[in-house]
Amino acid sequence: MSRRNIVILLDRLQEAVESAPKIPLSGRSLVDEDEILDIVAKIRTSLPEEMRRADALSQERDRILEDGQRRAERIIAQAEEQAARLLRESELTQLAQAEAERIVEEARNQAYELRSGAKTYAEKLLEILQKSLGENLAIVESGLESLNHMD
Repeated sequence: MSRRNIVILLDRLQEAVESAPKIPLSGRSLVDEDEILDIVAKIRTSLPEEMRRADALSQERDRILEDGQRRAERIIAQAEEQAARLLRESELTQLAQAEAERIVEEARNQAYELRSGAKTYAEKLLEILQKSLGENLAIVESGLESLNHMD
């Protein structure tokens, strides 16, 4: 269920409370308990969807970080393998060693950039989710506060 549906349910809840008949001289209202409980149940069922989305984003972030780490390790392993091959095959050992070190350093830089990019991407996704969940929580808290002030 989307954030919009939660807002609609909260509006229905507020409308049910506001349109309930008033008890004279008491400042209280008679509400249809079944209707109120039904709306609250629907709101509760919509919240786990947001939590599943958060979990999915977290798993996506982990997958991206693991993928970046595997790529980085593969690049480093290839660079080290190439460096070892160059050392064995080259008559000019110093030249081969310098080239190998440059390749390893370049691979490490690429690995760092991959990890950094994956982390930044995951952080942005989680910030968006955090904002969305915060807004949804604020709506629910506002609804509960409105219900509590009606007593």
